[in-house]
Amino acid sequence: MNSYLKAFGNLFELGFKLSEYPFLVDQSDDNDMCPSFHFELDSVYYILWVDHAAVEKREDESHRRYTVVEAENLGDDEYPELQTKASPALVELEAAADIVLYLNELKKGFGAIPKLWQ
Repeated sequence: MNSYLKAFGNLFELGFKLSEYPFLVDQSDDNDMCPSFHFELDSVYYILWVDHAAVEKREDESHRRYTVVEAENLGDDEYPELQTKASPALVELEAAADIVLYLNELKKGFGAIPKLWQ
Protein backbone atom coordinates (compact mmCIF):
# COMPACT_ATOMS: atom_id res chain seq x y z
CA MET A 1 0.00 0.00 0.00
CA ASN A 2 1.28 3.47 -0.87
CA SER A 3 2.29 5.80 1.96
CA TYR A 4 -0.28 8.41 0.94
CA LEU A 5 -3.07 5.82 1.25
CA LYS A 6 -1.87 4.81 4.72
CA ALA A 7 -1.61 8.42 5.84
CA PHE A 8 -4.69 9.91 4.16
CA GLY A 9 -6.99 6.94 3.57
CA ASN A 10 -8.20 4.92 0.60
CA LEU A 11 -10.66 7.64 -0.41
CA PHE A 12 -8.00 10.31 -1.04
CA GLU A 13 -8.06 10.98 -4.79
CA LEU A 14 -4.83 12.22 -6.39
CA GLY A 15 -6.44 13.13 -9.70
CA PHE A 16 -3.86 11.08 -11.60
CA LYS A 17 -2.67 7.47 -11.67
CA LEU A 18 0.50 7.30 -9.60
CA SER A 19 1.53 4.09 -11.41
CA GLU A 20 1.90 6.07 -14.66
CA TYR A 21 4.63 8.25 -13.14
CA PRO A 22 7.27 5.93 -11.65
CA PHE A 23 9.66 8.83 -11.14
CA LEU A 24 7.38 10.13 -8.33
CA VAL A 25 8.47 8.77 -4.95
CA ASP A 26 5.71 8.76 -2.35
CA GLN A 27 7.04 10.49 0.76
CA SER A 28 3.66 11.16 2.34
CA ASP A 29 3.47 11.28 6.09
CA ASP A 30 0.43 11.55 8.32
CA ASN A 31 2.09 14.55 10.04
CA ASP A 32 1.67 16.51 6.80
CA MET A 33 -1.55 18.21 5.71
CA CYS A 34 -1.60 16.43 2.33
CA PRO A 35 0.26 13.77 0.33
CA SER A 36 3.64 14.59 -1.19
CA PHE A 37 5.85 12.99 -3.79
CA HIS A 38 9.42 13.81 -4.66
CA PHE A 39 11.44 13.45 -7.82
CA GLU A 40 14.94 14.35 -8.96
CA LEU A 41 15.67 15.96 -12.31
CA ASP A 42 19.10 17.18 -13.39
CA SER A 43 20.48 16.68 -9.87
CA VAL A 44 17.78 18.90 -8.32
CA TYR A 45 15.06 17.56 -6.03
CA TYR A 46 11.45 18.68 -6.24
CA ILE A 47 8.33 17.96 -4.20
CA LEU A 48 4.81 17.71 -5.58
CA TRP A 49 2.18 18.44 -2.93
CA VAL A 50 -1.35 17.18 -3.69
CA ASP A 51 -4.08 18.81 -1.64
CA HIS A 52 -7.73 17.81 -1.29
CA ALA A 53 -9.95 18.16 -4.35
CA ALA A 54 -12.57 19.88 -2.18
CA VAL A 55 -11.34 23.40 -1.40
CA GLU A 56 -13.13 23.45 1.96
CA LYS A 57 -11.01 20.49 3.16
CA ARG A 58 -7.72 22.31 2.59
CA GLU A 59 -5.81 23.86 5.46
CA ASP A 60 -5.48 27.04 3.39
CA GLU A 61 -8.34 27.49 0.94
CA SER A 62 -6.32 30.04 -1.05
CA HIS A 63 -3.78 27.39 -2.11
CA ARG A 64 -4.09 25.50 -5.36
CA ARG A 65 -4.59 21.75 -5.29
CA TYR A 66 -1.21 20.89 -6.88
CA THR A 67 2.03 22.63 -5.97
CA VAL A 68 5.56 21.83 -7.13
CA VAL A 69 8.44 23.29 -5.13
CA GLU A 70 12.18 22.90 -5.16
CA ALA A 71 13.45 20.80 -2.29
CA GLU A 72 16.55 20.75 -0.16
CA ASN A 73 18.11 17.37 0.59
CA LEU A 74 19.20 17.17 4.23
CA GLY A 75 20.15 13.50 3.80
CA ASP A 76 22.22 11.89 1.08
CA ASP A 77 21.50 10.57 -2.42
CA GLU A 78 20.79 7.05 -1.17
CA TYR A 79 18.47 8.18 1.63
CA PRO A 80 17.16 11.63 0.78
CA GLU A 81 15.53 13.67 3.52
CA LEU A 82 13.74 16.41 1.65
CA GLN A 83 12.18 19.61 2.83
CA THR A 84 10.68 22.48 0.87
CA LYS A 85 13.10 25.29 0.09
CA ALA A 86 12.02 28.77 1.13
CA SER A 87 11.76 29.85 -2.51
CA PRO A 88 8.35 30.40 -4.17
CA ALA A 89 6.40 27.55 -5.76
CA LEU A 90 7.51 26.60 -9.27
CA VAL A 91 4.10 25.35 -10.39
CA GLU A 92 0.63 25.85 -8.92
CA LEU A 93 -2.31 24.12 -10.60
CA GLU A 94 -5.91 23.50 -9.65
CA ALA A 95 -7.30 21.06 -12.23
CA ALA A 96 -6.42 17.36 -12.35
CA ALA A 97 -6.22 17.60 -16.15
CA ASP A 98 -3.50 20.26 -15.79
CA ILE A 99 -1.34 18.17 -13.45
CA VAL A 100 -1.66 15.22 -15.83
CA LEU A 101 -0.40 17.41 -18.69
CA TYR A 102 2.44 18.68 -16.50
CA LEU A 103 3.44 15.17 -15.38
CA ASN A 104 3.30 13.86 -18.94
CA GLU A 105 5.69 16.62 -20.04
CA LEU A 106 7.91 15.91 -17.06
CA LYS A 107 7.93 12.21 -17.91
CA LYS A 108 9.61 13.06 -21.24
CA GLY A 109 12.64 14.23 -19.24
CA PHE A 110 12.95 10.74 -17.78
CA GLY A 111 13.53 9.01 -21.13
CA ALA A 112 16.07 6.64 -19.56
CA ILE A 113 13.48 5.01 -17.28
CA PRO A 114 13.96 1.24 -17.58
CA LYS A 115 11.22 -0.54 -19.54
CA LEU A 116 10.10 -2.49 -16.48
CA TRP A 117 9.08 0.84 -14.91
CA GLN A 118 7.04 1.91 -17.93
